[in-house]
Amino acid sequence: MVTAAETASAAPTIGQLGRYRLIRSLGVGGQSEVFQANYSGPGGFERTVVIKRVLPANCEDPEFLRMFTAEAKILGMLHHPNVVQAYDVGESEGTLFLVLEYVDGPSLAHLLRVLRTAAQPLPLAIAAYFAREICSALDYVHGLHDGDGTALNVIHRDVTPSNIALTQAGSLKLLDFGIAKYESSDVQTRDRTVKGKPAYLAPEAIDGRPFDRRVDLFSVGVVLHEMLTLSPLFHADHDLAILHKVMEMPIPAPSASRPEVPPALDAIVMKALERDPERRYATAAAMARALDEFVVASQLHVDDVVLFLRSVQPLLTPPRAALEELRAAAVAAMVTEPAAPRTKRDILQRLRMSLFGRRRTWRRAKK
Repeated sequence: MVTAAETASAAPTIGQLGRYRLIRSLGVGGQSEVFQANYSGPGGFERTVVIKRVLPANCEDPEFLRMFTAEAKILGMLHHPNVVQAYDVGESEGTLFLVLEYVDGPSLAHLLRVLRTAAQPLPLAIAAYFAREICSALDYVHGLHDGDGTALNVIHRDVTPSNIALTQAGSLKLLDFGIAKYESSDVQTRDRTVKGKPAYLAPEAIDGRPFDRRVDLFSVGVVLHEMLTLSPLFHADHDLAILHKVMEMPIPAPSASRPEVPPALDAIVMKALERDPERRYATAAAMARALDEFVVASQLHVDDVVLFLRSVQPLLTPPRAALEELRAAAVAAMVTEPAAPRTKRDILQRLRMSLFGRRRTWRRAKK
């Protein structure tokens, strides 16, 4: 009789990293390469994992290594059903790697892309359910304490559709803590830089004001708006134009482009998108409660989410000839992404030097 471990060990591999057998490359970025891998143990134990391996050139970059170790440290403390789990961190042949939970579904970004292409809307209750699950993850993350009971005040700062992975069981996982901020002297933001993806940043994180966990709730509002409308809320040709829109563009309610969105769901989205953080939900738990009321009233069950994901599976699985072309997009379904490119570090300075930035500075001085 052939055991599961023996069957897995006979599967094709592309290399070995420590005790992990690399099955296939899922993508290469500017900072790391990501693999699907297997680990076999005694008694037929078998686990599929994702390995994020630092590219050799980045092993010489102290700032990148600081961010990598900070991400590993945070992930090592997180144990929640809506947060991707870290199993191991190691070093092999002079390179660092992080072993992460394998998530068996697409990223939310992938799902929204295929729905947009197929002109098929995401059901309202499912959009609210996904947003509630994100808030549940953030409530846990925001409330994290260290072993001494000290609040760490973790802020994710990169809540985007590509950092949210769906499972075949109908749940989701929050990914990528590479630029997360928390109370520790070795991982604090060392300069006033714009970190994160511009279209999902809260205004106070853009213009250099002090910010707290409510920046993540603004990002959830942007993501929920996008789920309901299947269109990016703040879209432009370049980052600076996107930042201008985040700061000044009148924000339409989702019902403006999708009339069937009820006032109750409109209100949740628009409260999360308040530019003044004092007018947003105070906590992720408060936003989760509001979303839960809508989900419960909609009589949605997790089985409905599973059936919906199964119904769109043909859209999510491209023809074999297109698999290689879309592999880079699929990697976001199960791995953390690298931090924002260094080329974005001057965005805040450019914003302040623009006419828009000078006008805001003048207004503050006048006050």
